[in-house]
Amino acid sequence: MCVYKRRLTCNITAKLNPAHEDVSVSTNRANLSRSVRTTVHSSNLSIAILEQVRLLLRGGSVIDWYKLGFGNEDAVRDFLCVNKFDVDNPADEQRIRMLFRLGHEYLSDDLGYEIADHIWNPDSVLTPFLIASNAIGKEQQQACILLKVLHTINHLQARELRHNLPLPDAEIFETVEEWVGDRMEKLIDEGLPIAQFTGGRKTLESTLTKLLSKRRATAAEILDRLRFRIIVNTSTDIPLVLARMIQTVLPFNYVIPEESTNDIVNVRRYLNSLASIDSDCMKELQFDLALEETDPLRRQFNECSAEQFRMLNFVVDLPIRVDHVLERPEYEQLKRLGHLVFVTVEFQVFDRQTFDYNEQDSDASHNAYKLRQKDRVRHRLEFGLEEHNNALRSQILDMKRSEK
Repeated sequence: MCVYKRRLTCNITAKLNPAHEDVSVSTNRANLSRSVRTTVHSSNLSIAILEQVRLLLRGGSVIDWYKLGFGNEDAVRDFLCVNKFDVDNPADEQRIRMLFRLGHEYLSDDLGYEIADHIWNPDSVLTPFLIASNAIGKEQQQACILLKVLHTINHLQARELRHNLPLPDAEIFETVEEWVGDRMEKLIDEGLPIAQFTGGRKTLESTLTKLLSKRRATAAEILDRLRFRIIVNTSTDIPLVLARMIQTVLPFNYVIPEESTNDIVNVRRYLNSLASIDSDCMKELQFDLALEETDPLRRQFNECSAEQFRMLNFVVDLPIRVDHVLERPEYEQLKRLGHLVFVTVEFQVFDRQTFDYNEQDSDASHNAYKLRQKDRVRHRLEFGLEEHNNALRSQILDMKRSEK
């Protein structure tokens, strides 16, 4: 059973403070047991988990997948738990069944699909996920199609619910900080090779500077108002850490497409290095090993970043339960939209060597980045970013020189 708490308390989240200061928590390896060590070994990463990690690294979308990888009911339960659904809760089961019905109606009425009754109206809500993972042929395709639409409806309705509820950002952010912080503390206690974990919120001043430095940016496009940074020991530790985070913290299905940057992990090289994954297993991958090279999905170029700066980051919509708000009589009509709202969160991941290199290199350091960003804002405020403003720029510079 999934247990959700609106307010969590733990040492790590107490340090994610409202003053927006980044604070680190060191990994404690003193009490690792043999069983814990095996949970973070690369030999335990199945093809299904590797597919999910690959999705984060590349910034892809589950809507483009043609199969899932859940081997049993427990795996589906864990996935739904990370997505804030408890199938042992009658209200949550009813919500999932409603999503099945809405998905079936759309597919049937608008697109002309025929979905078998036992898929959209199953005895167990876990069944469609298992069919999408293990069946073959028409049944498997129908289950995948239905779940893609369910995924999208759930996200749309959660967004609508967020806009209709008086939920202050500060309260929502605090809930996310506590949720993520609590689970990351547990992963550190498990013995995952996490050297440092920090989190914080983007200040008003930092948000303004970012908006003014970018041509296309609007307030709605600021995706890192809440962000977390993870530093692991070596680059080969990154997939291991991401795999466990997917199992406990991150709903991989809600990674924001085309918002990932991966300058650290070579996916083809990493997969080929796994002794536990032979050539036959590689054939089970949904996409060719060369996908990242032939069809890279990279976020919009940041003009203020140094060319030599290296990082791994991705953006995820994290679901948060708001049952406590929906209990109020005035929001009874909104219950049709479910019990979730989403909060956009950025995760930055570095290995220790890459992080130290970035900070030691004068151009790639964070301080140098901020200076370039502020220079760009000043330039834009005074002259604009369009080239045809060159004449105006010359006039202003002449005026400034004459004033001296």
